[in-house]
Amino acid sequence: MLSKKTVKYLNKHCRRLDGKTVLITGANGGIGFKTAETLVYLGASVVLACRNPEKAASAREKLVADYPEADIRVMPLDVADFASIDAFAGDLPDVDAFINNAGVFHRPGEKTADGLELVMGTNYVGTFRVGEKVLPKLENCGHDVVYINTISLIHKFARVDFGRFYDEKGSYARSKLCLARYSEYLANKYRGTNIHVFMSHPGIAITGIASHLFGKFYILAKIMPFNSVERSSLAAAYILSGNAPCGSVVGPHILFCGWGNPKVNRKSKRALRDIKPLVEFTAGETARIAAEKEK
Repeated sequence: MLSKKTVKYLNKHCRRLDGKTVLITGANGGIGFKTAETLVYLGASVVLACRNPEKAASAREKLVADYPEADIRVMPLDVADFASIDAFAGDLPDVDAFINNAGVFHRPGEKTADGLELVMGTNYVGTFRVGEKVLPKLENCGHDVVYINTISLIHKFARVDFGRFYDEKGSYARSKLCLARYSEYLANKYRGTNIHVFMSHPGIAITGIASHLFGKFYILAKIMPFNSVERSSLAAAYILSGNAPCGSVVGPHILFCGWGNPKVNRKSKRALRDIKPLVEFTAGETARIAAEKEK
């Protein structure tokens, strides 16, 4: 169940979402699961789009146990597999919001189903493929749709080198920088349409990914004033309540945007440059992979 503090925040700052359907990728645990719970609390119907069907079913059971009247469905989606993405897009339900939350951290030596370095192939290339497949359908659905990509503060320290695009070193930060630039591209592309694109970030939340980022200092991080997973999950509810203008990046706003409740953040300069060459490169990569699979 949500904490009293979270419930108080939602009741005060967020609108009810009754009659709305929200799809969340990677929603079987962590911030994705808590995002689903906050939106269920606000009355939304939620679709959990997850790679692992057993974990997704378990997540659904937990939510139904606490919210018996909730409408919660599960869909299969592996963002590290183009075939899974394409099948998912073919079965896409009518939704009012689509939240790209699925992602992985450092996994040395591991590859996607299509042979890409796992972190870049999942967090960015796979999410790019999801966007290119589902957004044309959402644009023609006849109603407004909020589309949210989940980035990370660490993107501010990354650089993109197409010659070393799939290097394992620095792949998490680089994948999030690429996703931030792609999100900015989408926000401009769909401006004036029924698609409203946002970026969200969790600040510094004590998750499994944070344990990798902090390494030996993880224990120290737990006693610092960083966000709980639950508090970091509030960005989507904030956005869906109409609290941010289209194209915004939303996340915690205190202590260098690492802590606190969600607010509109200033976009980083790195996220706003070299967008066109990145999108062209990625479109070429996804076309190449699709062509190879057809051989």
